[in-house]
Order: sequence, then C-alpha cells, then structure tokens
Amino acid sequence: MNFNKIKKILALSLCVPMILTGCSQPAADQAEKSAETPAVETPAPESTEPEAKQEFKIGISQLVEHPALDASRQGFIDQLKELGVNVVFDEKNAQGDVANAQIIAEKFVKDDVDLIFTIATLTSQAAKKAIEGTDVPLIFTAVTDPVFSQLVTDRNTTDNNITGVDDAAPIKENLELFTKLKKDIRGVGIIYNTGESNSEVQVNKTKEIAKEMGITIDTVGITTVNDIPQAIITLSKNVDGLYIITDNLVASSISLVAKLAEENKLITVSADSTHVDEGIMMAEGISFYGIGKQSAIMAKKILVDKVDIKDIPVESAPEFEIKVNTKVMEALGFTKDNKAFEGAEFTEQ
Repeated sequence: MNFNKIKKILALSLCVPMILTGCSQPAADQAEKSAETPAVETPAPESTEPEAKQEFKIGISQLVEHPALDASRQGFIDQLKELGVNVVFDEKNAQGDVANAQIIAEKFVKDDVDLIFTIATLTSQAAKKAIEGTDVPLIFTAVTDPVFSQLVTDRNTTDNNITGVDDAAPIKENLELFTKLKKDIRGVGIIYNTGESNSEVQVNKTKEIAKEMGITIDTVGITTVNDIPQAIITLSKNVDGLYIITDNLVASSISLVAKLAEENKLITVSADSTHVDEGIMMAEGISFYGIGKQSAIMAKKILVDKVDIKDIPVESAPEFEIKVNTKVMEALGFTKDNKAFEGAEFTEQ
C-alpha cells in the first residue's frame, strides 16, 4: 500500500472521535439545561362560546281559565324569563275538573319534571298527592289558606316539599268599601262554590269580620254556573251589595255575575282587581300577576340557587291595588269624589 495513503487514513481515523465529541457537547449541554428548567405549559385558548345554561322543565297545572288565574300563570312565566332561568314549560289546564287535575299532576311526576307550579287550591291538593314519596318540589299560588287546605302544616314550616304564595284578600278593607259607598247598607251578599275549601274559608272569615263591624252577610251556595242567576236574584231581595270572593267557579263566569248584579242594582266589590275589567264596579285586592312573579322568584331559588324548599316559607302579596270601573260606577249613581274611590285607578272597560 502507498505510504501516503496510509497516513491519510490514520489522520482521518483520529479526527472522527474529535468531531463526534465536539458535535455531542452542545446537545448534552442543552439536555442538562432542559432538565434544570421546569417545563412551562401553554394555556389553552379561552373558548369564545357562551357556557350553556342548565335547562329545567316545569309543569304548570291550572284549575280553570279566567283572568285572575291566567294572570298568575303569565306572571310566573314572565318573571322566570326576566331572571334568565332556562325553562321548558309544560302547561296544562284541568278545565275545572278535579280528576283531570290529578291525572295532570301524576303525569308531571312520571315525566320527571324539575318542579310543579299549581294555580288554585284544587290543583295544588291534587299535586300534593302526586308528589308524595318523590323529591319533586311544588310551588302553589292562588290558594287562600294553605294550612286549612292541608298543603302545609304551618305557613313558616313548609314541609311535604311544598311552598307558595297565597291570595288572601283584605276582607275588612273590602267590607269597609261597602259602608263608604252606602252608609245605611242593608247587607252584603256572597255567592260561592260549596265544593271549594278555598271559598269556605273566605265565607267564614267574612262572616266573623262582618259581625264585628255590624254588617249583615247573606250567602247562597252554588255548584254550577247555572245556579248563578237565581242566586243573585235571591240575594238582591235582602242586600244592597255583592261581595265577590276569590272563588274559581264564580270567577269563571264573572262577566255574567257583573251583568246580573248591575241589572239588580247591586253594588259590587271584589277581592280580585281583574274583575273590574269584566264589569265589577270596584276591587281592592291583590295583583294575581304579582303573586305569579313572587312564585317564580321562589322557583329560581329552588332550581338555580339550590335553596332548600324548607327554608322558603309561604308568602302573601306585599300590597293591594284599588280599581274602579267608571261605566258601572256612573250607572249605579256614584261619582269619582266618593271617599271609597280614594287612590283608585279608574278604567273605562
């Protein structure tokens, strides 16, 4: 072999380790630095999509259609929307039939709704029976006396997974309106559904308060709308005024009641302000739309804020409103300057 070629081979063999050593040193240094410096995680980019709200299903059971109960339902729905609660409503009407009310309530439980909202005493009693043994919360409204109706044992002890807002009327204030309108009033009449515990409570309380005030109360019980004409004719023989309590059977035919009362020259006062638009002369009572909104606030506390229903006592309307039907007022010979109309809202309907 050529001596010069041997020298070149030897020279190359000596250089290879040096090249490899020189090349591997920076890599080693980098590995050492990586080991000493903790890794920094790059945060994931924030989502621009809004977080989906939990959706709740609420079953609404209404006894019958009439302005007051309709207003309560609408107030409940409107307020939940205003509060931003994501709700799917299942609205049902029992058409005044207790058996229907029971079927509706049982179906809500079977469908596993998150909450049941009942409007009126009979639907509330039906729902109470349906939710027994379940964890479905029940909120009622348009119930005059939830203790008497056995929905709760005490207004401040909301057991049975039930609470709500009552529609108790200002009975004494209502009766005082009759005495302001006619000082020598002969008496005040009441027609009521004998099958409604809600009405029975009001009749008994009205009689007690009227006795203390020296006012005579005459009552006629009815079972169907067909009984109304004769009931008003009978009462008009002995009284000058007709007091409209929050009775669902009477309320469902309030236009008829108003018409017959005016024909018989009866002064009409109601505990429900929605009746004024239907022809009753005046009312001092709760806002049914307002108690619907109150009920919605309770629902939000239970569903969204996770407040235990036991910590939400039964509530009443915070204030009352006075309304006067101007046309009926004038037809009965009254003027706006009557003391009974102080602070009232006048309507031409």
